[in-house]
Amino acid sequence: MKIITIEEEAWQQLNSRINAIADYLKRQEDKSYDDLWLNNHEVCQYLHVSEKTLWRMRTKGEIAYSKIYGQYFYTIGTIKDMLNANAIQSSDEFVQELMAKGKSYIEKGRKLKTDKK
Repeated sequence: MKIITIEEEAWQQLNSRINAIADYLKRQEDKSYDDLWLNNHEVCQYLHVSEKTLWRMRTKGEIAYSKIYGQYFYTIGTIKDMLNANAIQSSDEFVQELMAKGKSYIEKGRKLKTDKK
C-alpha cells in the first residue's frame, strides 16, 4: 500500500469540491414533482376514483384544475394539497404512490419544468 501526502490547502480544496458534488447530487434527487401536470384519466387511476367522482370534486371546488380544449389537467401539488386538506392517516400512501407514478412518467420522457422565471 502506498501512502500519498498532500498539502493541507490542497486537501481542503479537494474536500470542498467533493462536498459540492455531493450537495449537487442530493439536490438532483430532491426534485419536486409538484409542477408535473396529469390528465383526468391519470388522476382517476392514482386516486382510485371514477371520472364522475373527480367531476364532483371539481364542481365542489375541492381540487384545482386547468381546462384546455375540453380536457382537464391537475398538478401533483394540487392533488397533494387536496389530500392534505382532507388528511386521514392513510393519505400519505396515496401521495407516495402519486409521487412514484409521477417519477415514472418523467423517466418515460415527460419533462419537469426546472427553470422558473
